[in-house]
This record gives sequence, C-alpha cells and structure tokens, in this order.
Amino acid sequence: MKEVLFRQSSAIILSAGNSARMGAHKALLKFDSGKTFIQKITETYLRAGTDQIIVVVNAELFNLISKSKPALSEKLLLVINNNPEIGRFYSLQTGIKEVKSGNYTFFQNIDNPLTSEKLLRELYSYKEEADVLIPDFQKKSGHPVLISPLVVSEIFQCKDPDIRIDMFLKKFTRMKVPTTDRNILANINSPEDYAGWI
Repeated sequence: MKEVLFRQSSAIILSAGNSARMGAHKALLKFDSGKTFIQKITETYLRAGTDQIIVVVNAELFNLISKSKPALSEKLLLVINNNPEIGRFYSLQTGIKEVKSGNYTFFQNIDNPLTSEKLLRELYSYKEEADVLIPDFQKKSGHPVLISPLVVSEIFQCKDPDIRIDMFLKKFTRMKVPTTDRNILANINSPEDYAGWI
C-alpha cells in the first residue's frame, strides 16, 4: 500500500490565512515539545508515503519560516499565495498548480495537526469509488479530503477563484468514508480551540 501511495499522491496544506483569531501563525504553533503544526502534518503525510507535499503560505509566514528554518523535509514545497484575501479556493488553486500530473491529492487546513497515517490510507483505499472522498465521523464531515486527478484538473482550470470549495466539489461524484477518528473534526482557530485539542 505504501509504495503505491508514494507514487500517486500529493498533499496540499492550506496555511495562507492571517490567523487573526489565534494571534499567531498556526503553522508555527507547537504541537508538542518537539514539533510544530507544519512539522507534524507534513511528517504524517510523508510517513504514509505521500509523494509530494505542498504548503500554501502567505508572504509573512514564508518569511518567518525562512528565518526560523524549522526542520522540514526537502520534499516539502512552500508556495506563496500573494492574494490570501480572495479565499480558500484560490489558495487551493495556487497549490494545485504545483501538483504532479495524474496524482490523487489530499487537501486540508493547517489548523488540524491530528491527521493520522491510518486515516490517509483509509481514504486512499477508496480512490476508485468517487472523485471526492470525505471522512465522516458520526455523520459529521471533516478533513483531509482526497480528490481525483479529474478534480485537480478542473480546479486548475476554474476561472472563478471566489467560489467556495464545497460548492465547487458538488459537481463531482462524492463519497463519505466512515471513520472512528473524531480528530477529523479538529478546527484549531483560537487559543480556546488550541487548549481543547492539543
């Protein structure tokens, strides 16, 4: 499974927001004593065998990462979104421009560092069943989402960067993948959220 996944998948981590509610860039928050959110998330994807990791950042975060030089894999590609105010779809589109041709692609926000290798493999095992695979915990959808090469291509070509991601994905075949992993619902946007999940 790992070898197949390694050859055919990318991951896009969306981290171009200004983190106003948190008061600090979430990518650089501590997950534990040794890792930040960006390190934990990207290492999880790499351990699962994901071929390509793309993190979409704003210019300020790019500069902070460049100066602090956290230990990040050489497989990780930082891509700058110079217009983060446009919205999440534009950030996703910015990352998708770098996706290897033919790759299935996971995407998620930086605010959930609790993604697991097991969940990634579960989602990937259903890749032939639908173009959009969404983890589902007790009838609540979460992240990451896995999209097919067709969806990747359609996002790349879309001329409406203001569209909501969920609305755009509705035109494709979708499947909710049941999971016992409640961490798919984590959405750490404030100090209170941070204290509650980490």
